[in-house]
Amino acid sequence: MCGRYTLTDPDPRGIRARFGLDESAKVEEEARYNIAPTDPVLAVRRRDEGERDLGRLRWGLVPGRWAERSGPPLINARGETIERQPAFAESFRERRCLIPADGFYEWREDERGKTPIWLGRADGALFAFAGIWAALPARDGSGELHSCAIVTCDPNGLIRPIHDRMPVVLEPGAEAAWLDPDAPQEDLRELLTPAPEDLLVAREVGDWVNDVREDGPHLIEPREAQPQLF
Repeated sequence: MCGRYTLTDPDPRGIRARFGLDESAKVEEEARYNIAPTDPVLAVRRRDEGERDLGRLRWGLVPGRWAERSGPPLINARGETIERQPAFAESFRERRCLIPADGFYEWREDERGKTPIWLGRADGALFAFAGIWAALPARDGSGELHSCAIVTCDPNGLIRPIHDRMPVVLEPGAEAAWLDPDAPQEDLRELLTPAPEDLLVAREVGDWVNDVREDGPHLIEPREAQPQLF
């Protein structure tokens, strides 16, 4: 699964250039080192005219009134079953998005407990998670709640010793296909694969990330270089 991630350099020019956004697209985002479920997150969607739009979505899909009931937010959608799961199927068919990031966390569990691992590109470059989104009208008629989930898949060789799932990190050349409203579902399924093993590097980090109130560069510093909370 993917339960926390980072966007440490949300430079407006860099995001516009990386994701093919118009110069008028507003990017007003602070550096984030501990993006957590229910946070508002940046997402790239395709407009009806074909242009790309940048907005904020609530991380935790709310596909219908039944999903408003108490329970854990639907932050991840399994790629293997996304077409068949009632909570995700319609969004997979009709509402796909790119979720910009530059790293994410997984937790390795052993006899010593759980150790957080931060994973990102060696060059620090941006990438995109495969995402799906939904819009739910507010009960009071004041607008709509736009929410999203990150699609996950089997891990690659780097992540397999750490966790049994990983987020789908799309190849840059596949991002347009993921956003294409006319893309056949069988073609979309082929995009939901593990990232190449040499794309990401892993780093043990401290326990600060376990607290959703913590945010800052110290969260991704090597574990041995920072004091531990526990």
